[in-house]
Amino acid sequence: MPLLLHDPVAHRLVVATAVAVVAGEAVATFLGRTRDGSRRVTARPQDRGTKWIIGLAGYLGITAALAISRVPSLRAYANNWWTFGLGIAIVLAGVALRAWAIVSLGRYFRRVVTIEPGQRIVRRGPSRVLRHPSYAGILLIFAGFGLTFGSWVGAAVALVTIFAGMVPRIRVEERALARAFGADYTEYANSTARVLPHIW
Repeated sequence: MPLLLHDPVAHRLVVATAVAVVAGEAVATFLGRTRDGSRRVTARPQDRGTKWIIGLAGYLGITAALAISRVPSLRAYANNWWTFGLGIAIVLAGVALRAWAIVSLGRYFRRVVTIEPGQRIVRRGPSRVLRHPSYAGILLIFAGFGLTFGSWVGAAVALVTIFAGMVPRIRVEERALARAFGADYTEYANSTARVLPHIW
C-alpha cells in the first residue's frame, strides 16, 4: 500500500503541502499586484479554452498517479520516506518558482491570456531565463505530488499529462505575445527557453 494511504504522518504532510500550494499562489498574486499597483482587466481574453484543458489535464494527471500508486509492481524503488521527502521538496520548489514568477510579473500576471494596454515584456526574475516560469513551476508541482504518491511511474505520468495539457496554452500565449510585441518578442524568445533551459 502507498505510504500516503497507510501512514497518517505522510497523509498530513501531503495535505499540508497542498495547502502550501494554494497559499503560495494566493500570497504571490497579492504581493505581485501590490508591488505594481492592482489594475482591472480591460483586455479581451485570448485563451481559446486552454484554461479548461489545463484543468482537465491536471485532474487526469493526479487521478492517474493515484491509480498507478495502487499497483505494487509500479511502486518499485519509490514507496519509501526518501522518495516521499524528495517529492515534497520538488513540490515546494515548484511553488517557490511559480510564486517568484507571479511576483515578478506583477499586475501583468493573469490566469487567462490577455494583453493589457501599455503592457511590456517582463524580463525580471525567472523570466530572464524562462518565457513561462510559472508553468515550469506547475510541472514541478505535479511531478512532485506524483512521487509522493509512491511511484516513479506515477510521477512521470502526472508530469507528461500536465505538460500535454499546457502545450496548447503555451502556443496560444506565444502567438498572442508575438502579435502584440512583434520583433521585441521574437528577440526575447530567441534568448530564453520556454520551461526548461537548453531543452525547450
